[in-house]
Amino acid sequence: MFEIHIADRCLDAPAGSNLLDQLLQAGLPISYSCRSGHCQSCLIKAEPGTLPDAARAPLPAPMQAEGWLLACQCPVEQDLHLRLYDPASDGLPAQIEELTQLAAGVLRLRLRPARPLRFHPGQHLVIWLPCGTARTFSIASQTDSPTLEFHLQQHAGGQFGQRLLQMGVGGQCHLGNASGHLHYQPDWQDRPLLLLARGTGLAPLQAIARDALQQGHTAGITLWHWQRGDEPCYLKDELEALAQSHPSMQLQLRQQQHFESDVRSLRAPSRRALALLCGSSAFVEQLGKPLFMAGLGRAQVLDEVFTRR
Repeated sequence: MFEIHIADRCLDAPAGSNLLDQLLQAGLPISYSCRSGHCQSCLIKAEPGTLPDAARAPLPAPMQAEGWLLACQCPVEQDLHLRLYDPASDGLPAQIEELTQLAAGVLRLRLRPARPLRFHPGQHLVIWLPCGTARTFSIASQTDSPTLEFHLQQHAGGQFGQRLLQMGVGGQCHLGNASGHLHYQPDWQDRPLLLLARGTGLAPLQAIARDALQQGHTAGITLWHWQRGDEPCYLKDELEALAQSHPSMQLQLRQQQHFESDVRSLRAPSRRALALLCGSSAFVEQLGKPLFMAGLGRAQVLDEVFTRR
C-alpha cells in the first residue's frame, strides 16, 4: 500500500492502482472525461520528485515543469503528495460573450478570455463553470479572433448546457490550456485533406479548414459532414460561403441516412492524402475500414473522439 496526501487527507492506495479511481472513490472533486489522457481534464499537481513519467508525458513541457500530471494515466507506485487543480487560480478567466442556438440541439458558445490564449484551431480545452462542472470542447475559432468559439451538442438533462444558459451572457468561467494533435501543420500544404465529421465534430474540422486556407494550403480540401435527422448541416450557409471564395475546397454536406453508402464511395485523391476525423468513438471506428479500402494507411488518419459523460 502507498499513501496519497491530498486536501488535508491521507488515502491508502493499493500498489499499481489508478490514481483517478482512488481519488473518485475517496469522493474528491476531480474533473475527468475520456480516461485516456487525451482530454486532459483530470489535471493534478504533484510535489517535485513524485512525478510518474507516464502520467505527465501527454502534457506540454511547461506544465510538466510545473509539476502537473494526469490522474487517469497515473499508476500509484509510490507515496504521492498532490494538490487538486483549482480553476480559479490555475485557469484563465473568461466571460460568456454569446450563446446562440445554431440549430436544434446545437449551441454556439463564444467566450472572451481575460488575456490571449495560445492555441491552434481545432485543438481542445477544458471549460470550468463556477459550480465545479467541467467539460472538454474543441475550439472552432481562429487565432486572430478576440473570442473563442465552441459548438455544444445539447443533450436532455445535460448539466453543462443547462448551467451555461442559466448563467447567460456576462457569466464567468475558467479555461484550461489548449492541447491536442488535431490541428493544421505547415508541412501539409501540398497534401490533399479529407475532413470527415458527424454532428458537432464539424466544429474543429471547419476551423482546421479555415486555418489551412489562411496558411495558403495548395492541395484540395474535401469536407464531409453527416447530420442526423432531416435538418441541414448547422453551418451550411457559412461553409458554402467559404467554399465559394476558395475553389480548392469541396463540400459534402449529407444526411446520416446516406453515411454507409457515402463511406463506401470514399477514395483517396492521392497517395499523400490525409484524413482527419472527428465525432463519437462509434463514428471513428466505422470509418476505419472504409478509409483503409480507400487507400489511406493508418499513419495518414488522425482522429479526435468526442466522449459523453
